[in-house]
Amino acid sequence: MTISKERVSALMDNQLQSEQSLKALLDDPSASATWERYHLIGDALRDELPEQLDLSLSQRIADALEQEPVVLAPKPRLSLLSAVKPNVKKFIQVAGQYGIAASVAVVVLVGVQQYQQTDTSIKQGPVLNTVPVGGGSAMPVSVNYNSERINTPQQKSSAMSEQQLQEQRQRIARFIQDHQLQQRLSPAER
Repeated sequence: MTISKERVSALMDNQLQSEQSLKALLDDPSASATWERYHLIGDALRDELPEQLDLSLSQRIADALEQEPVVLAPKPRLSLLSAVKPNVKKFIQVAGQYGIAASVAVVVLVGVQQYQQTDTSIKQGPVLNTVPVGGGSAMPVSVNYNSERINTPQQKSSAMSEQQLQEQRQRIARFIQDHQLQQRLSPAER
């Protein structure tokens, strides 16, 4: 029969005085160890500790460790996340470094280009004037467009005279010139 700590405490306080309880206390090693600790606590509270205490603490700890059951824990399994996580972290770190380096390179390139453009525009004038002189806009290019509407009887005839051929060539030359001018004005539409 094991004695509870409450019964040991009651025996100490003289509240329980049966021979059966005393015999159970002496037979149970855990109850007698509790009895000993309770008396030591009482002596310490009353300041009646002996000068030399034999606690043999290290021996009791070693004995308690030997009595501990051996727990065999399985090895932790590596999950996919724990195997991939360090690689992802390293990849993000390297990608971030490359991103920063690329950003710095782009800023340097744009800065050098801007510096060179402002430097060359100061030294020399524009190579080719792309803005039309006549008013800022180009004429639309069309086969049906005729800047000079001439309605003459000669135009209606099927045979072309030398003068009409010359005028037609001039019109085509103007169309080509207008087309080239429009290409220079809107390079983004290509």
